[in-house]
Amino acid sequence: MSEFDQDFGNQNVVINTSPAENKDEKSSDTRNEQLQSRDSKINSSTPSRQISLQQALTNKFSENAKEQMKKSWLDQFICCFNWLKKYFQITSKDFTSRILQSIIPFNTKLYQIIENSPDFYGPFWIYTTFIVLVSSCGSLTRTIQGDRDENFFQVFIPNAAVLIYSIGFGVPILITLLAKLFGGKISIAPVICIYGYSYTIFLPIIIVCSIPNELLQWLLLLYAIFSSTSLIIMSIFKTFQAITEGKKIALIIIICIFQIIVFFVLKLYFFKHLNKELLGEGSKDLASNSTLTNSTTTNTKEKK
Repeated sequence: MSEFDQDFGNQNVVINTSPAENKDEKSSDTRNEQLQSRDSKINSSTPSRQISLQQALTNKFSENAKEQMKKSWLDQFICCFNWLKKYFQITSKDFTSRILQSIIPFNTKLYQIIENSPDFYGPFWIYTTFIVLVSSCGSLTRTIQGDRDENFFQVFIPNAAVLIYSIGFGVPILITLLAKLFGGKISIAPVICIYGYSYTIFLPIIIVCSIPNELLQWLLLLYAIFSSTSLIIMSIFKTFQAITEGKKIALIIIICIFQIIVFFVLKLYFFKHLNKELLGEGSKDLASNSTLTNSTTTNTKEKK
């Protein structure tokens, strides 16, 4: 208990505390000292902990870097184009229906089918098949006409690839950019898809063009380019509604120009009609060269 001696006259107050309270004060002091020592230990240990955390993070980043290095360049290349996966997810039934719709001139159903679900799978394989067919059939036509050069197929493959891929993918990009500049609302994926499927009509016609008949080749290629161009124009013409008439005509003219380029390159380069007289002169020159070589060999043998 506390004893209070108060002198109200002198205004002095004396307070005497009990021994138990002194013990509490001493215990609180010791606790404070313990807490201070613990805090000092924690503060002294934080730099080492920070260093260990930094080492752990660096080790983790190095392990991730090693895992990335273990990946092949092909995997890294494919990861950059993951956004293209949705354009290659198509069933065989959808692919077949789109192929059948693409061989009909002035057909607008194809655009209704692919407007909300365009794909790049069909255009890629159509273009690739087109390149192989035009190279092989063009070289076969040259061989049937009498030109015995064996390098036609090797020369035709890169030239056909540059022509078909550049026009098949480049022209849709150009048309889309111009349409957006003119104020139209058009996306690039359906235009690429329409262009690719429009070239389906060329595949059977190119096989028939292996027959070295000049008139037949002209007529078949004219029909193919007419069917392809009409399908392209009728399919994407609806997307040009927000564009003025003059700009619509300009876009259609650009499409027709590139289609005409494809037509003339196919006919005048891959399915070129060879002049029989020139082939005859060439064969005579080859025969004369062979006789000269034979005569020189016999002369050398006689001298020996």
